[in-house]
Amino acid sequence: MKNYRSYKRVEPVYFSGEIFFPVGLLFAAALISYFLLYFLGLGFAVFFNAVIAWCGYFFFYYYGKSKTNITLEFLFGVILVFALLLFVDYGVYALVTFQKTGVFNGLYFSIWLAVLLGTPIIYYMHYFGSHYYAQVNLADTYFKTFFSVYHDRELLMYIDSIAFVNSSKKLVSDVKLENNICFYSDEELAEMDTQSKYYHLQQSAFSGLIYIPFDADSFEISWFSIVEDKYFKVNVPFPIDKLELEEEKYPLDEPGNIRGKKTKPIYLHLYQNGGFKLYNDDLVLLDFLNNNSTEINVQEKYEKIIANRLCHNFYNNETHFYQLIERIKNSNNIQERFELKDKLVVWNLQFSGLDKRNYLEITDNYFKYYKIEKEDIAEPALRHLPRKITFVYRGSCLLTWMRLHINIQKLNQKIEEVLSAGLENQVLFSLDFKDAAAKDLTFTISGNDKKLIFTDWEIEIDEYRKKEIDEEQLEENADEKKRALLREGWDLVFAKKYNEAQKKCNAILAIDPEFASAYFLETRILWYTQGFEACYSKREYYFSKTEHEPTVNSLIYNNYGCILDRELRYQESIVYFEKAIEINPKEPIFVCNLGEMYYKLKEPAKALKEARRAKMMGYDSDILNEILANKGKIDLINQY
Repeated sequence: MKNYRSYKRVEPVYFSGEIFFPVGLLFAAALISYFLLYFLGLGFAVFFNAVIAWCGYFFFYYYGKSKTNITLEFLFGVILVFALLLFVDYGVYALVTFQKTGVFNGLYFSIWLAVLLGTPIIYYMHYFGSHYYAQVNLADTYFKTFFSVYHDRELLMYIDSIAFVNSSKKLVSDVKLENNICFYSDEELAEMDTQSKYYHLQQSAFSGLIYIPFDADSFEISWFSIVEDKYFKVNVPFPIDKLELEEEKYPLDEPGNIRGKKTKPIYLHLYQNGGFKLYNDDLVLLDFLNNNSTEINVQEKYEKIIANRLCHNFYNNETHFYQLIERIKNSNNIQERFELKDKLVVWNLQFSGLDKRNYLEITDNYFKYYKIEKEDIAEPALRHLPRKITFVYRGSCLLTWMRLHINIQKLNQKIEEVLSAGLENQVLFSLDFKDAAAKDLTFTISGNDKKLIFTDWEIEIDEYRKKEIDEEQLEENADEKKRALLREGWDLVFAKKYNEAQKKCNAILAIDPEFASAYFLETRILWYTQGFEACYSKREYYFSKTEHEPTVNSLIYNNYGCILDRELRYQESIVYFEKAIEINPKEPIFVCNLGEMYYKLKEPAKALKEARRAKMMGYDSDILNEILANKGKIDLINQY
């Protein structure tokens, strides 16, 4: 649009170190001039500056040029460089004059210094200031949104322009169309993997971030529908007041007046007969079932057809292309899909054979996208037909791992067949995944006591993410099995069935030799079955086997402290309780045990200190209360 201004991105600016190169050259020239002035005089210094001005500018001016004829432009450049060098050398001249005569002209030197330092400062202030002003001006003039354009795959078209216009200020959005969508033949699609195939089948005509002027009052679009052989040019009022604008929050390192404002994504769907719908996730902005076509000359039509045809591979051939056009015209697919876009059916969906932690992301035939839990999608509701069902695994992170692509036309035919069998207007979609790979699927549609197998679907699996999920589930299953065996082992210990408990322990270590809790269980079994010496002699073995898991490692040290306590070796036990506290200082029972040892060793101050610390940590026990009540002094008469 002539005389209209669109958003022009302001490139970020940075302070570049490149400035130090010319500054360094000037400094070097000034340093040489200083010595020439001091030892040889003013004439030699001026001559030196004239020579380097000529040589330096000659290299710069004629670099890469085949001819080196001296021109007035070149001479003018040499004069400017020479003048710059002389200006810089004035400071050197003033310094030499002061050194030789003691005379110093402070006013001239101050002016020279102010110009020398002030010029780059003013330049960079202007440089960064103008950049900042340009960014603020853009943020005050345009708001941003994500914009997508769709049309039926078979409705081949060439889109000339799409624009949101502020006519009073002559501002326009920056929608840059490429018209490069390739229409692949069935043979070409068959050779693609599933992901690539559906990427091309569902590719938008345009998708990207755009900037719309504030107070835009009209929406303009023009396109040539090749299949219909019609050109449409539409200019309608744009209801910008319906859009909800909000402050952009990102990037965080930019001030709010630069980030500007944004609105929710806007979608445009183009239909037959010049119809289109412009909407966002909340409301419909513009909706036209049809528009009058506009005449354009044959040459313009031909150019647009050629431009579209050149985007294709198989259909780049003129004969193939026009055969495609005729086939599309003779079919009713475009109209049928158009009618299905608004169709609502009461349906629900159930799936089995997958982990319960999967939730769904539905892309329906109305191009709505929403997330929904397994329990919610199982409830019947009036919905648009699902075009794509995406499965997301909720594990240690969210993994989008499988997509089920559905042929909407075939799905609708099956639904109509089921609904026609009775009075109910509700259908159930059942997805039964038979194998772990999830590719063996039985898709059934049921209603009115009738069940049909639906086969017009295709599964796309992200094998890398599927492998991640499988590995995570294997780890979880193994961990669950280990913990179940551990619980059974402790139950057997409490029941004094030590041999059976040891078997459980061995089973755990066969699954995972690094499972530290199994070694803690084993120390207790060893103590109960073979006594103190056998257990105590293997302490270093158990310390090393559990050091990778501090919580269990601290329990092992505490356990050996307790064993020594039972053997009345209180002094020896202290080091083990202290080590347990060092490893896990947040466990109050270790602190209480240490206090108990000091209590038994008749060290009341230390016993009371540790007991109070355990109490402050929230621990409570009979021995703790006894130590506190006796103020750390053991009552040997009542104890024994």
